[in-house]
Amino acid sequence: MSHKLINHSPDLKKLQDEGFELEIKGGYLLVGNVPYVNSRKEIAYGTLVSELALVEDKTTTPPTHVVYFLGDHPCNNDGNIIEQIKHTSENKTLSEGIIVNHSFSNKPPEGYINYYEKITTYIKIISAQAESINHLVTAKTFKVIESNDPDIVFNYSDTNSSRADTNIVSAKLENLKIGIIGLGGTGSYILDFVAKTPVKEIHLFDGDVFLQHNAFRAPGAIPVDKLKEQPKKVAYLH
Repeated sequence: MSHKLINHSPDLKKLQDEGFELEIKGGYLLVGNVPYVNSRKEIAYGTLVSELALVEDKTTTPPTHVVYFLGDHPCNNDGNIIEQIKHTSENKTLSEGIIVNHSFSNKPPEGYINYYEKITTYIKIISAQAESINHLVTAKTFKVIESNDPDIVFNYSDTNSSRADTNIVSAKLENLKIGIIGLGGTGSYILDFVAKTPVKEIHLFDGDVFLQHNAFRAPGAIPVDKLKEQPKKVAYLH
């Protein structure tokens, strides 16, 4: 997945932050785990696929209202296909590793202004029938998104800052090198908060051993077996 593209595209970022499973592959946007009803009146899960129109490193207005689908043709809860979006049905290879089964057409008068509007409109149409059978089904799975961008310090993407609208504040901390002297009841909690910011490096200074009374003053819950080892504070909190 291109984290840079998603972070630079407000519409894709909003989809990700709301819990949709996004993947960018071969110039296409894939949204997985979309619940729908098949012809046997069963709830199944498919993948929506849309072309991506880009300007530099971010999305622009979608040039087409059509989307593709990997799965059976979505049906109403009575097992009849949803005529509202019916377009073509054929196995088609869009790119290496992307083979779709159907295409859908649902064009608003003014077209779609962005990919958030386009994707969520189709998901509402498709998933509404599944939700009428089981109101708990959803395409918003909040699947963990691992980060493979070498410029990002986190193991998985920070989807909290954009939800809280604090990306600009967080960005001010990038490339900073932070030193924390003393890892007791104050320093350990400062570390816990700083570790959730995009600072480049964190350096810890404390010569003491992590003992039982420290366990009650630090964030988290240290396992008893680890506590018995009496590790250095810096070693454990690292």
